[in-house]
Amino acid sequence: MARKKRKKRLRLKPKVARFLIYFIFFIIMGIYTINESRKIIADFKYRETYEYKITEKGYKLEEAKKLIEILPDEKLNYILDNEYNEMYYNIVSQKYYLNKNFEKYIQYKEYHEDTSYEDVIAIVNVHANAGWYNESYETNINDGFLIIVNKFYHLDKSYERTDLQNINLAYAYANNSAAEIVIKKFKQMRDDIEEEMNVHLMVNSSYRSYEDQEEIYNEFKKVSLKYADSYAARPGYSEHQTGLAIDITSLEHPTANEFKESEEYKWLKENCHKYGFVLRYPEGKEHITGYSTESWHFRYVGEEAATQIYKENITFDEYYAYYIEK
Repeated sequence: MARKKRKKRLRLKPKVARFLIYFIFFIIMGIYTINESRKIIADFKYRETYEYKITEKGYKLEEAKKLIEILPDEKLNYILDNEYNEMYYNIVSQKYYLNKNFEKYIQYKEYHEDTSYEDVIAIVNVHANAGWYNESYETNINDGFLIIVNKFYHLDKSYERTDLQNINLAYAYANNSAAEIVIKKFKQMRDDIEEEMNVHLMVNSSYRSYEDQEEIYNEFKKVSLKYADSYAARPGYSEHQTGLAIDITSLEHPTANEFKESEEYKWLKENCHKYGFVLRYPEGKEHITGYSTESWHFRYVGEEAATQIYKENITFDEYYAYYIEK
């Protein structure tokens, strides 16, 4: 029988084998080197980022990300130029924070350490950090029902609404007038509270000209300038000149002290926003409005704005600063 042929085993020559081994080794090393180089480059690039630099200052990663998300480059560089300070993060974390006021918040907080961050933001936003009447701006009369008039924004002496109407004596005492929409919404509000509680709201005071306000202010000033500025607006700085503000009490509780303790006042605080009104100078907000509490002073701003102000528990000054002026 013929012997079976043996299969030849494939063997590489030693030189070829060594070449392949070296070739594979260099490929592996090349891949490793490329990967390591990429890591080095990525690490180098990361060290140049705000995230790395800010965390190196001592901020937590989530704090750094928040700062980067909110602050522009110039303010991030401000942080990097200073030592770690928790104030910076606490400031930008506030709901009504505005970038334009960043340095002012810091400055105010440094001099008023016991003031809460929430109040710092509010005070600076409404310009109250400057001191009442120390800054003066001409109000934007094109803001419609959201026109702002306070101790920083003033109206021209000649300003007068074109839609002023006299208020019927069934709803107001003599010589009262207001913008047409104000009268309409006040009547609705008055009718609803009368039906619900059998009380009768009355408008005590409404539109006042520049000259009217000047006369009132001068009477208060006879006591002292400080007294006048606490209880009355300077001429040109009164909301009553807008025709959108009304002072309210009721036939049942006609004096300010009686009205403040009345059920109708409680009802107004909880319901006036439904008709577009806000309590303009609420209790506990004197440091923001610049006025002592006035339970009678209501301002028409429209239902949408009034409802938002009510839900967020802020003043009209705060609303204007954050949502309109910003």
